[in-house]
Order: sequence, then structure tokens, then C-alpha cells
Amino acid sequence: MKKVLLVLRDVMEVYLPIISFVFLFLAFILQVFFRYVVNHPLTWTQDVIVIGFCWSVILGACYTMRRKGHVQFTMLYEAYSPKIAAWARLLGNLLIIGTFAVMVIPSFKYAFFLGFQKTPVLRVSYTWIFLPFTYFLLSIIGYTIKPVIEDWKVITGKLDDAFDHRYDPLLGEVKR
Repeated sequence: MKKVLLVLRDVMEVYLPIISFVFLFLAFILQVFFRYVVNHPLTWTQDVIVIGFCWSVILGACYTMRRKGHVQFTMLYEAYSPKIAAWARLLGNLLIIGTFAVMVIPSFKYAFFLGFQKTPVLRVSYTWIFLPFTYFLLSIIGYTIKPVIEDWKVITGKLDDAFDHRYDPLLGEVKR
């Protein structure tokens, strides 16, 4: 079961964003070609571009969070002692978890509420465009739980320091 869930996670966070970006890019090239070379603009390409952009950005952000690739402002955080840094990160992550948890049900309801509206040309339900945002919220919550547990262990003295507090991404190694 775990293996199936990991494959589904890869489908949602890796393969769907890649596929949606490829469709977005191809539609963009077609749109430019038909508008400026053939002088006969295509209408459906705009729908593909918007849907592809939404899915690429939202689902791609989940993968970026999994790989810890989001921008972090850590200059002050790195100057703190391990326990103070753990408290700072713990409070920030709890704020993220709380905010995103509050948004899960309303975003799910809103995505299905928009089901009656469809894109202008391809007639794709807006539910399919906005539903990935609910996955994004759940994914970010899931990826934030591990750092919360790690910071709690630092605060309670069960761990000397959090990994990201010791890791220097520029050097690609753990600080001593």
C-alpha cells in the first residue's frame, strides 16, 4: 500500500506537472505560430495554457517542498543557538500547518462549487483546474510535519540540532 501511495505522489508531484508543462509549452508555440505566421489565431490554446500553468505551478510546488527547494530566509535563523532556532522554525511551521489546515475544506468545497463553470472553449470544468490546490495544501501540511517533530526533539533535548540548521546548501555539507 505504501508503495502505491508513493507512486501516486510521484504522479501528482512529478509526472502531472511535467505533462501539463509540455502541453502548455506546445500550445504556446502553436498559439504564436498560428497568430503571427498563419494569421489565424487558435482559441483553444488559451485554455490549455491556463490549465497547464495552474497545474504545473501548484503541483510542481509540492515537489519543490518535498525536495526542500523553496526559498528560505535563514540569515538570522542560522545565527541562533540550536534550541532558539528550533523554536523559531517550530512556530513558523505550526503557523503554516494551522493556516493551510483551515483552508483545506473551503478550497475543496470551492473547487466543487465552481463545477458548473467551464472554460470558454474546451469546456473543462473549473473543478479540475482548482482541485490541485487542495492537494497542494495537504501536501505542504504533510511535508511540514517532519520538521515540526524534528524541532520538538531539539527543544526537548532528544536531538542536538535540526538537520537544516546544520546543513549548508552552498557548500553541500553539514556544518560542524
